[in-house]
Amino acid sequence: MTTVEIQLIEDRLDITALNIEFAGLPVASASAALVKGFGGDLDELREALREYFADDASWCRIGNAVHTVTEGDAEVRLVPRSDVPTWHADYFQAGWKSREGTRIPPEFRLEYARYVDHRRKTRESCLQGEDLRAVAAKDGAGGVDKLVRHHQAQLAAWYAALDQLLSSVHTTEGVPEWVTSMASDELLDWHRTREYLTSAVLEYHHGDTGPRPETVLGNLCFHFSTIAVELAPS
Repeated sequence: MTTVEIQLIEDRLDITALNIEFAGLPVASASAALVKGFGGDLDELREALREYFADDASWCRIGNAVHTVTEGDAEVRLVPRSDVPTWHADYFQAGWKSREGTRIPPEFRLEYARYVDHRRKTRESCLQGEDLRAVAAKDGAGGVDKLVRHHQAQLAAWYAALDQLLSSVHTTEGVPEWVTSMASDELLDWHRTREYLTSAVLEYHHGDTGPRPETVLGNLCFHFSTIAVELAPS
C-alpha cells in the first residue's frame, strides 16, 4: 500500500489522500488530536472512518454535522467545512451513550453539542499554588497576573456557555429536568475549578491556607438569565 503523507493546513491535517467520502463529499481534513488518537497510523484512521460512517453504522445527524453513537465518553464526527465542500473529522468531547449523553433527548442534541464545544474551549486544568510559583520564577509577577486573568476569563466564558444552553431550552413551562440535572454536574466541576483558582491565589500571596475540600457541595445557588440552579446535599 502506498504510504500516505499528510500536510498541515492551518490547524487541520490534510487527509485527502486517504480517499474517504461521506454523502458524496470527501473527508479532506482531520484534527491533529484525532490523528494522534490513532497513533498517527493513517491506514487505521482510514478504515475506522469508513467503518464509523458506513450506511449501516451507528451514527446520527446533529445540525449540519454527523456524529458516531458509541459506548465511549467521546465521539468522532464529520463537520462540513465552510471554505470548501468537504468534511473535517475530529473528536466530539461527549458520548451519546455515556451517562452524560443518555440524559440528552435527541431533539436537544444540537443545543447540547454547541455547549460541549464551548466548554471544551474554556475548561482549564485546576491551578494550584505551585503552578503560580513556577510561573513567577519564569515570568515574574506579570506572568502570574496574566495566568490568573486568563483562568478568570475562561471561567466566565464557561459560565456564559452554560447560561446560553439553559436559555436555549427554556420555555414558558420552565427548563426541562434533564437540563437542571446536567447543569448541576457541570456547576460542580465549574465551582471546583474556581475554588482551586482562588485557593491557589491565596496560597501564592499568603502561604499555606490549610486543608480545603476537593469539591464543595451543598447550599450553593447559581443565578442564570432564566433560572437559578441550586446545589443541595443529596
